[in-house]
Amino acid sequence: MWENSPDSVARVSMLGQMGKRVYRFGEFELSEAEAELRTKEGRVPLQEKPLLLLLVLLENPLHIVTREQLRERMWDGNTFVDYEQGINVAIKKVRDALGDSAEKPKFIETIAKKGYRFLASVEVSGHEIGASTLIASQPLAIDPPTGNAPHGIRRLKHHGWILAALVTAILFAFGFWFFGSRGHPARPTAIRSLAVLPLQNLSPDSGQEYFADGITEELITNLAQSLPLRVISRTSVMRYRQTNEPVSQIARELGVEAIVEGAVTRSGQRVVVTVQLIDAIDDRHLWAQKYDRDVGDILNMEAELSQEIASQVGATLSARSSSKAANSRSVDPQVYELCLLGRYHWNKRTAEGLSKSAEYYQQAIARDPTYAPAYAGLADAYALLPAYDSVRLRDTYALADATARHAVELDETLAEAHATLALIGLNYGTWNPAQEEEEFRRALELNPNYATAHHWFAFYLVFRGRSNEALAEIERARQLDPLSAVVNADEGFFLYGARHFPEARIRLQRAFELAPDFGQPHATLALIELESGQPSEALHEASVSLALDPMNPHTIGEAAYVLAMAGRAAEARKLLAAVQDMVRRGSASPSYVALIEIGLGKREAALSALKELKKQNVGAVLPGLVQWHAFDELRTDSRYQQLLAEAGQ
Repeated sequence: MWENSPDSVARVSMLGQMGKRVYRFGEFELSEAEAELRTKEGRVPLQEKPLLLLLVLLENPLHIVTREQLRERMWDGNTFVDYEQGINVAIKKVRDALGDSAEKPKFIETIAKKGYRFLASVEVSGHEIGASTLIASQPLAIDPPTGNAPHGIRRLKHHGWILAALVTAILFAFGFWFFGSRGHPARPTAIRSLAVLPLQNLSPDSGQEYFADGITEELITNLAQSLPLRVISRTSVMRYRQTNEPVSQIARELGVEAIVEGAVTRSGQRVVVTVQLIDAIDDRHLWAQKYDRDVGDILNMEAELSQEIASQVGATLSARSSSKAANSRSVDPQVYELCLLGRYHWNKRTAEGLSKSAEYYQQAIARDPTYAPAYAGLADAYALLPAYDSVRLRDTYALADATARHAVELDETLAEAHATLALIGLNYGTWNPAQEEEEFRRALELNPNYATAHHWFAFYLVFRGRSNEALAEIERARQLDPLSAVVNADEGFFLYGARHFPEARIRLQRAFELAPDFGQPHATLALIELESGQPSEALHEASVSLALDPMNPHTIGEAAYVLAMAGRAAEARKLLAAVQDMVRRGSASPSYVALIEIGLGKREAALSALKELKKQNVGAVLPGLVQWHAFDELRTDSRYQQLLAEAGQ
């Protein structure tokens, strides 16, 4: 509960408006004293403003509560915020928490051009009211009491001692606040980390979710590329699209000091974006603004928004970013929208999603062949497709390489394109190591907060045998993208390779929690259990990984190796045949074949597979040879040593 949280003092402004009533309606219960909405199943997360709005409605069941009344209760006169949009967002969050809808309301009815009405009957218990509630919410009765007088103050005129007690309580509360605040000096104004929560889609068309997500991602990219701060990546923040968690709790989970949140409303070619900046440590609003623009001017709007947020957090945009913002051009609305759709499907990280993503980017390029971000997006789609679909590695990587190079030719400042070029060089083997590293470092110079570049660079470093640097890079990726199951799983894989088993278990367990249907971390944990002398646990994890991810060659390779080493050779051979078929079709690396062959005790077959890998030149390195301890058996073989030397490992 909030009073036990480290930032409970920050909620004085909210709790000061509450007494000790408990409101019960339907399956819900709202406790004023605990500032908490709950059901029999437990607490229902709801942020401060939506909770206050619900409280006002519960105080006036079956009566219309105007938007002006809500504004007066939810914000003080010194707060600068777009009240109209703030109420819209709060109403939506309350309805989400209650499972209600505007079209068929069970609890909250919208009264056009007036306000809202709470429809359900409300049972109230615990009628003690705090002093600040009497002053803020109820008039002091000086006329003779009537049957309509507010409960709790009807007899105030006849009991002067109550008034004296109230005054004493007020003075005590003020003294507590004054001396308490002196013991907690104001925090520095500069903010060192922030997260942009998913902008809510308030458009009449619910199908515009991708548009709101796209603007969210553009804003994250602009801030990440522009500010000398830690900016949390998209993957982590998108988990909060439908959440009702308090801002302070979200900030703690993401490890940030400030939160940007807001909403997007699109009607035809007009876009209204409302954002606010919240100091998550003190739980207070710092700034808010509304932008109303034509879709074609949206790049300029995003640049202005980034500059304004930078000034509010006490930072300065980089000179490169300031120049880029000043030179922002208008964009064809249809091209911009096609790119948003491309990124929306790319973020699904499925074979179907990546294919759709490529189609949308191709349409954008056909409409405007000079728009560099479309080429960068298409290159990203091609670059990830081999990991999710059975496509020919060589052909797909060649397409990704050509597209990313063209993106850089059109706009050298696109960090995403440089990172993709480096990844292709690493996987496809077209460059030398120095060129790959140069591209990774250029991407991180352009955008130090680009978690994906840190993630991919970690693979480059670990494949080059620079384990300590790789662990530092993957940890940085996790700091920027703490709720990414893939980043946590890969960090667990790197820690396994470095034989840091306890730390690896922590990261793999976190990956399970974030994505229960993700098979790869179970396969890596199977390796750890096997090497820790726990064969039954290893077999269990291998089976789980195959059930969750039966088509991923990485998962199949590790699980089949564990099965072979644990005496389940027949099952391992079936999996080996499946991977060999993938290799023949050009959709998997022979390194997985080599791993399984070692588990089956066939060293010569493993060496043959590695020679085939080098012959195909699918990668500039031999991936997995440094991480998988199974290959330690080949260390004394001169042929294996020669393969490593030729690969620069």
